[in-house]
Amino acid sequence: MQEGREHIAVLDGVRAYAVLIVMGFHLWQQSWLQNLFPSDLLRPLGVQHFSLTWLPRTGYMFVDVLLLLSGFCLFLPYARQMADPLAPAPDGPGLYFKKRAARILPAYYLCLLVSLLFFVRPAQYASFGGYLQDLFAHLTCTHNLWPQSYLGTKFSGALWTLGVEVQFYLLFPLLARIFRRFPLQSWAALCLAAEAYIALFAHQPAGGADPLHINQLPAMLGVYANGMLAAIIWCRLHRRPGASRRQTALAATLVCAASFAALVCMLQDGLNRAPVVQRWQVDFRFLFSAAACVFILSLSLSCRAVQWIFSNRAARFTALISYNLYLWHMTVLLQCKAWRLPPYPDAPANAFAWPQSANGEPWHLAWQIQYTALFWTASLAVAILATYLVEKPAAKRILRLHFPRFREKGADRAPMA
Repeated sequence: MQEGREHIAVLDGVRAYAVLIVMGFHLWQQSWLQNLFPSDLLRPLGVQHFSLTWLPRTGYMFVDVLLLLSGFCLFLPYARQMADPLAPAPDGPGLYFKKRAARILPAYYLCLLVSLLFFVRPAQYASFGGYLQDLFAHLTCTHNLWPQSYLGTKFSGALWTLGVEVQFYLLFPLLARIFRRFPLQSWAALCLAAEAYIALFAHQPAGGADPLHINQLPAMLGVYANGMLAAIIWCRLHRRPGASRRQTALAATLVCAASFAALVCMLQDGLNRAPVVQRWQVDFRFLFSAAACVFILSLSLSCRAVQWIFSNRAARFTALISYNLYLWHMTVLLQCKAWRLPPYPDAPANAFAWPQSANGEPWHLAWQIQYTALFWTASLAVAILATYLVEKPAAKRILRLHFPRFREKGADRAPMA
């Protein structure tokens, strides 16, 4: 599929599938629905059921894919100019910051406002000061820096990534200038800084990992660096006239399949590392993001059938609403259970994680399926409304207010993050 100069179609699918897998992980945490299917074809080999449960159970790793895409897309204008000095110059800091704010803050603050009005109450905190601290941290996108607003927050727990993203946005103009001038040295420095931070602050003596520090910006610098380096490689691959299109597509498809297999093997390995899965997460973060880069780069050159999986209309639409899917899905997930939608019986004494722990009860499987269907339906509906009623109109209005002549193709698209 021919890639446009300003938009790489297959990235829509990568972003869309990554968000859906993250949502599936959080859904599994609340429902414990096991994706088991009868496997008649594999039964002669001793396999009674085919399971896809490993995918949602390792869905937390796909947050790294979203951050990787952010680094890739933000640095792409710089990479294009590195490959072609006549390419359009990247946005200056003023326009860059206003575009970032216009695209992410209106929808984010709407999510916080709705939570404040309907779901988050001062009485839920140990003190009113704790409530104000949590609110202030979320308003300033610093909630991933403090245990009270990260581990103990009453807002959506998935919003910590917005803190990481905003902090990276603030540093990006400086990082981009250095990275453009010294790409390999900058890439190595960022990766080493991330590994040093993980070793000093995220690792715990007993073999686990600190849940706060593993998801802070310094621990993610290697992921962003891989994305920025991948943008440079992408521009050079698509600029260089190599072998015939058919030969290139065949080789790229094989590399794409191999990198996909490597990602699956890493996820399967992580599933077997419980209960120290967070330690595995940070130790394999660099390798996982590197394999994801190889997958994305080869995907953009692979055969049309493979590219279509990631650039079809459904994938593009899901990518368009993906930001609001991510913002709202945890709120939808938890409120459906709090409101008993669908209904479930009262918990018995000393019940753990009711109702998902009621495996074996006659109503349990029906509740899991109904809860899953309601979650996906409600999340899609809320995301569509938030995208078309708030995110897109607000971004257009803010950019036109500050830049009356501003016209950008795709300016109302969902942010790359």
